[in-house]
Amino acid sequence: MSGIRRRRLAAGMAVLGALALAATACSSAAKTATPVTKSTAGLNTINSGTPKKGGSITVGIEKAITNWNSLDANGNTEDFIYAENGFYAAPGSPYVPNPDGSVSLNTNLLTSATLSSTSPQTVVYQINPKAVWNDGTPITAQDFIYNWLTQAGVDPNISAASTSGYMDMASVVGSGANDQTVTVTWKTGKVDPDWKGLFDLLPAHLAAQHGYNTSLTLAQLTAETKGDKGLEASWTWFDNTVPTWSDGPYEVQSASSDGTKVVEVPNPKWYGATGPYLDKITFVTISDSTQEVPALQNGEVNIIIPQPSQDIVTGVKAIGSKVKYQVDAGLTFEHFDFNMQNTFLGGKTEAAQEDPVKLALRQAMFTATNRTAIIARTQGLVDPTAKPLNSRMFVPSQSQYADNVSSYDLGNGDIAKATQLLKTAGYTNIGPGEHLTTPSGQVVPTFLMRYTEGNTERATECQIFAEEMAQLGISIKVESTDDLGATLTQADANHTYDIIVFAWVDTPFWDTGNAPLYESNPGTTVTGGNYGFYTNSQVDSLLQQATDTTNLTLAASLENQADKIVSQDSYTLPLFQKDTMVAFDSDLVNVRDNLTSAGPSYNIQDWGFAQ
Repeated sequence: MSGIRRRRLAAGMAVLGALALAATACSSAAKTATPVTKSTAGLNTINSGTPKKGGSITVGIEKAITNWNSLDANGNTEDFIYAENGFYAAPGSPYVPNPDGSVSLNTNLLTSATLSSTSPQTVVYQINPKAVWNDGTPITAQDFIYNWLTQAGVDPNISAASTSGYMDMASVVGSGANDQTVTVTWKTGKVDPDWKGLFDLLPAHLAAQHGYNTSLTLAQLTAETKGDKGLEASWTWFDNTVPTWSDGPYEVQSASSDGTKVVEVPNPKWYGATGPYLDKITFVTISDSTQEVPALQNGEVNIIIPQPSQDIVTGVKAIGSKVKYQVDAGLTFEHFDFNMQNTFLGGKTEAAQEDPVKLALRQAMFTATNRTAIIARTQGLVDPTAKPLNSRMFVPSQSQYADNVSSYDLGNGDIAKATQLLKTAGYTNIGPGEHLTTPSGQVVPTFLMRYTEGNTERATECQIFAEEMAQLGISIKVESTDDLGATLTQADANHTYDIIVFAWVDTPFWDTGNAPLYESNPGTTVTGGNYGFYTNSQVDSLLQQATDTTNLTLAASLENQADKIVSQDSYTLPLFQKDTMVAFDSDLVNVRDNLTSAGPSYNIQDWGFAQ
């Protein structure tokens, strides 16, 4: 269930320190690891080969799995996807995200998907008659209907990672033999240019065993203003339950109670055209990022998927020719975000967030942030050409990219201008050693800044930010979090934040993928990726227009306009585009990087040892 439509949280991006380099360099082979280069066919066929049947591998991931439902805002993390692609239909979407960003029909799951009408927009999916869940239950339209209802944005107590596309559907209807023809019709006047990114499937027949009423309609759900308890119960069950279900090439054999180890074995009911080839794949958490390269070198793991740094690339090279690796400029970017519900930074309403005093504080803080200094001590160590990213919607390799940040002087490290912004707004006690005070006489409190545990790169970013804020009289308390998803959704008292740093991993569907990150949440529950509860009616309008047109040139223009407003409002600050990397034993074939949020395991059914 790759979630090619939703941007993913890159929860485990980490940088190695000198310890890892020293540990590998002292015993390195004379030969260096082999960089995987692009074949003439491009990124989609790198490291292609014919696998033999049998063998077991271990894959190192950086964060434990704390939520088993990647459609939930709390489970929408990249590390989970690496494991999840094994037990969903390789991957579990109607379309497969290829490494180069293109998409192809998932012919394991479907025999066809047709846009049959544009007025109203109608898509007809024909499910592969061989497609079944691992208990033998056929995959049918009922699975599509369940996933529509849970992600339609109607139930206020379901925190879906994205409702984009689903909320504009008028109906999802099954027909034909075994209910395996699915007709999806959009509301009159609504269109979805990114319809190929819809419908990651959860098993409706299991949902029905845990509260879901299969006769529930959208009209009934809409009428239940406080939500449908049965639907919510089934959703929560998927959140908390180690999957017994699978419609992919593998199924979960076992998982540790803390989510640090997941063992997958072949699904005997797998109906796909190829694979699986391996007897067992074990995903283990290496929470100490300095141990990833040693684990690969010592044979404790066969694959690692780290954030490339100077140390980690050098360390992998030092292992020798038994390892291959691939580094690419990915669709991932690092950013700082404010929690707009903090009453000094904003509030729960648009009026509170646009208050000139609070706006000035946010603008001053991001104006004082020196992205060039941050890059020099992080991404710049592995990529000397790295530059500040000036868009939240696109990366420079995309033709739609535009600079929507620098004209607002954000991220330039201009302490003098930041100071003037605060003075003009009426703040006092500005400067090093001072305690910044609002125009009404309130001392600005210490802000809590969070980053993912074990991530030395983000620890450095937070340290630099805290030092810069001290120049304005603002105190920052930096703490790591053991659960990024829970912290972003502020699940409990131990998982809160005022400022946070993490990364988004983009999808091939930028139009509808961007909108949920900045559209206003309809209530107190996160229903997209707008974890900081930013609200701006003009941004909402622009993004709605962007997702309501099939003209992608117009959509990009609208999203760039919205991006400028987000800069003006200083809700988030993009830092830099991140590279992606995968390193693996050289006798493995069909393992390759994937620039999208699907990750390298997008084709896990084809992984294996070379013949």
